[in-house]
Amino acid sequence: MRRRKNNYSVPVHVAKVEAPGRRQCFASCKEADMRNGLVAMLAGAGMTVLATTTLVAEPTQVEKVQAALDAWLAARAPIEKVTGIAAYISFGAAGPAIEAFAGKVGRSPDAGPVDQDTLYQMGSTSKSFTAAVILQLEAADKLSISDTLGKWLPQYPAWKEVTIRRLLDMTSGIPNYSETEWMSRSWANEPMRPLRFKELVDAAYPSATNKLPVRKGYDYSNTNYILAAMIAEKASGKPFRDLVHELVIKRHGLYSTFYEASSYPESVIHRLSHGYFENEACADYQPKCRETWNAPVIGRDMREPSASWMQAAGGAVSSARDVDRWMRAVFGGKVVPPKQQKEWMQLVSTKTGKPIARVSGDDPSGFALGLAKKNLGPLGAQWFYEGMSLGYRTLYVFFADQDLMITVQTNSQPPEGTDKLGDAVTALYEIVKKPPKAD
Repeated sequence: MRRRKNNYSVPVHVAKVEAPGRRQCFASCKEADMRNGLVAMLAGAGMTVLATTTLVAEPTQVEKVQAALDAWLAARAPIEKVTGIAAYISFGAAGPAIEAFAGKVGRSPDAGPVDQDTLYQMGSTSKSFTAAVILQLEAADKLSISDTLGKWLPQYPAWKEVTIRRLLDMTSGIPNYSETEWMSRSWANEPMRPLRFKELVDAAYPSATNKLPVRKGYDYSNTNYILAAMIAEKASGKPFRDLVHELVIKRHGLYSTFYEASSYPESVIHRLSHGYFENEACADYQPKCRETWNAPVIGRDMREPSASWMQAAGGAVSSARDVDRWMRAVFGGKVVPPKQQKEWMQLVSTKTGKPIARVSGDDPSGFALGLAKKNLGPLGAQWFYEGMSLGYRTLYVFFADQDLMITVQTNSQPPEGTDKLGDAVTALYEIVKKPPKAD
């Protein structure tokens, strides 16, 4: 979320395997309990109950998944400064699925284990929420993604020709507020202060004293998504927070997903893993850097500070299970009508910024509207996204040809160049991938 972190190195649910500090369940254990209770009630009433076969992952496969998570955590915790990892693997929209966890929610000796209730910040994987809101407003004839900022936000004349589409596919050339000195000072000195959309945009807007570089083609900028949210508010007459709750969270049954414009309530913080900022890299706009502007933040637990600096650019909190549910709705065409679905999936090359039909050897990485597709080496070309906030990472990979999705979450922004969360996905894929069809 802080910089271009969509890089990748390369519901009946369960088989239970229980061990100290971890639990696996297909779907929700509560859902399974309710189902079993209903069967018992019907039988007790003298009604015929047909025998059913529960889809259960082959036990050795579940054990291998758990072992892979344990191995990744043991190898990467000292390097990436994480304490736990959660994973959700689904084999189709209706299930079955494997849910597994390893490690603890924080560094304290009395920190509890990562489990089904643990939440992580989604970072930029929740840019898809913003794209969904905009496209649903377009479907309702409230706006068009061909509209310009000049039409909706005339207070920013320097960007008046930029279209909403170019905001969402990162080809606007608008600088990134989250790479500025102002943003770094805010994280360090006023971590609890609620920030408004206007403040974030003003940090990137050109002026006599603010001359950030304007880059052509594709250039990842969180400012784009803040501007898109401002347009959504103006077109709908509703706060962006309410639009996300109405059009994304409630509509798609994301019961462990939360979005607030600033700080989260205690009920959410209580479930949120502790998250650690450990990145000593300089900001993109930091000239002649010897020490990062973010030095005062290194080592901090980012669990409680205000999420207002992210908002529409990546401020949601969720579980791996809910990320899976949401992304399956997106890729399954369950969120917007066909016209908007086609617009949503249109890729631009991250190399040239030009539209491309697919990723290829010449153009191995593409960005759509809050979505990304890339040639992931031996895994092939897949839809994926890795969202990173100041202390958290959420990564999903969707293997469309196998109807397989793998989502992993962990609790750090690691030192520059050490992010190997993709290795966890690769290890899990090798365990659960479908065998090739016989000739």
